Amino acid sequence: MNRTIIAIIAVAGTLAISSLASCVSFYDTANRLENSATAQAKSNRNAYDNMWKTVAEVAQIPEKYKADFKELLVAEAEAKFGEGGSSAMAQWFSERDLKPPAELYTKIQTAIEANRSSFKKGQDLLADKQRAYANHLGTVSGGMWAGVTGHPKPITGKYAPAEDLDGDGEITVLDYPIITSARTEAVFEAGRDDEPMTVF
Repeated sequence: MNRTIIAIIAVAGTLAISSLASCVSFYDTANRLENSATAQAKSNRNAYDNMWKTVAEVAQIPEKYKADFKELLVAEAEAKFGEGGSSAMAQWFSERDLKPPAELYTKIQTAIEANRSSFKKGQDLLADKQRAYANHLGTVSGGMWAGVTGHPKPITGKYAPAEDLDGDGEITVLDYPIITSARTEAVFEAGRDDEPMTVF
């Protein structure tokens, strides 16, 4: 009789410890996955901001080059021919609309391509982190422990997603959107893309 009670207590204790360990493991992993997805969403925001600032700044170079070139020609004409000569040179320059070297435009193109590629990688990473978290919540133990631990946790504040994209009634890391365009949204909504891409 005593052995049976001891055995039952031992089994119950083992199950309790095992359950607690499972719950702690789920909680720790869920927090790590949530933090990772949130950090990636913030990183994507930063990458997008950096992309536009870089392109805007690099795009100013041709105009600056043109202005500097004009200033140099005018100064040189003034030194050689006096003030009237500089006016004639400035008019000559304006009429010809001289273009900066092609390398300046190539640099802008490279900046756009590199930054777009970097931003896409960040978007892919966010989608992958959300998938990993959804998989974690979707396991048998995940389904059991999510309710106990309160996962996925609601997000509020400046970096919270704007809307409940997954329709679960809460704003969570699973609601961070993948940034696309109106054209992309229309194509996927219609399920077809009949419009040829116009490059030039």
